[in-house]
Amino acid sequence: MVRRRIRFRHAVLTAVLAGALAVPAAAGDVELEIRQTEWELRPGLTTRAWTYGGTVPGRPIVVRPGERVRATVTNRLPVATNIHWHGLVLPNDQDGPALTIEPGAVFRYDFLAGESGTYWYHPHRMPVLPQMDRGLYAPFIVLAPEDALYDGDHTFVLDDWLLDSRGNRLEGTSRQEMERYGNVETVNGKTGDAVAPLRVRAGQIHKLRFINASTAAFHELKVSGHRFRVTHLDGHPLQRPYETDRIDLAPGERVDAELFASRHEGERYRISSSRPELGLVIPIVYGPGSVPASASPFRPPAPEAPAAVPARPDQELVLSSGMGGMMGPGGMVWTIDGRAFPRTRPIEAKVGVPLTLRIYNRDHMSMMMGHRMDHPIHVHGTRFRVLSVNGTAPDQPIWKDTVPVPLGGFVDISFVMKNPGDWMFHCHIIDHEDGGMMTFVRAR
Repeated sequence: MVRRRIRFRHAVLTAVLAGALAVPAAAGDVELEIRQTEWELRPGLTTRAWTYGGTVPGRPIVVRPGERVRATVTNRLPVATNIHWHGLVLPNDQDGPALTIEPGAVFRYDFLAGESGTYWYHPHRMPVLPQMDRGLYAPFIVLAPEDALYDGDHTFVLDDWLLDSRGNRLEGTSRQEMERYGNVETVNGKTGDAVAPLRVRAGQIHKLRFINASTAAFHELKVSGHRFRVTHLDGHPLQRPYETDRIDLAPGERVDAELFASRHEGERYRISSSRPELGLVIPIVYGPGSVPASASPFRPPAPEAPAAVPARPDQELVLSSGMGGMMGPGGMVWTIDGRAFPRTRPIEAKVGVPLTLRIYNRDHMSMMMGHRMDHPIHVHGTRFRVLSVNGTAPDQPIWKDTVPVPLGGFVDISFVMKNPGDWMFHCHIIDHEDGGMMTFVRAR
């Protein structure tokens, strides 16, 4: 009976992934055609999107650890592009940013999936914003064995779009904004009443994977009538999951959480953003009947030794911004140690040797304008341990690949580069990355 139940729930997992997004690509040969599509955000609102396989988000890739992925990518766009596999630790020639796939060209990625977790893929050819902002992103899920034991496994890709009333893309930024924020928010490419509900039955336990694919917007999600149990950050499991009714996601971040269906048949609740009027609301709908209460199948990782806040990090970096350049919106330039990419200095690292960084956010322009500007820093080619935020260590080991550096504060991180090469280090607010807040980790 136990084995039969496991097989059944794995079928449910596959069905939910397929139903919530597009048909997931299996391990092995994956065909991805990058093309323009007329995409309906809701009835009466259609926009011209750029897509992986004709849907927003694009075709999800669902694999298991160690499986080989051979992705044949055909570029049908009028511009050159590439794919970056966000959060995956890959050989340098597969990471993506150094590649160029010209219009009409075909490129084949070939790599092994690593640790289980919630990842995603998106373009990384400069400038990145015009491509990502048109809908070029998709989930990349590496399944853990316990994922098959949930009553449902659901992926929610969050985004925002700056459009006129007819769905035409507006250029630039909204009035008085320094970054590109949208006036329509979406879940899996849909907004408002077109957002598919999360359907549950009393007693079930569901796994929810949230991915923030917005180019600048931070998303704050609140759930009514329930509490989330957060189990993973950026795909990495927590030793001690925690309960909360709110999840915050910076651009590029992912959060996995459990939702226990503790209410009753016929009731309705919701997961909503802090701006529900823009359309980011996920209904929770209780179906008929109930099942015996399920226990969480989550398996915490092995305990790790505490990590001390470094008295003297190996290197220090300062994030800031200023006026007078031509790189970002309104002539804004975003910098690392006072330099904008490509003039930024590389971060020197030795393969296999731990490196500790202290990253300061001294964005004086943001402070003067009263505009809160946390910078979510993303490091390619590795995962890092968060040692402290403003000098205070987390209460448990935290592993991530994207971390917000608070305005006026700092973050300490430590990582080991396993593969040689030049690996991008940048703010995942895409206006800032395109505007200069980027350098390389040079691993030798």
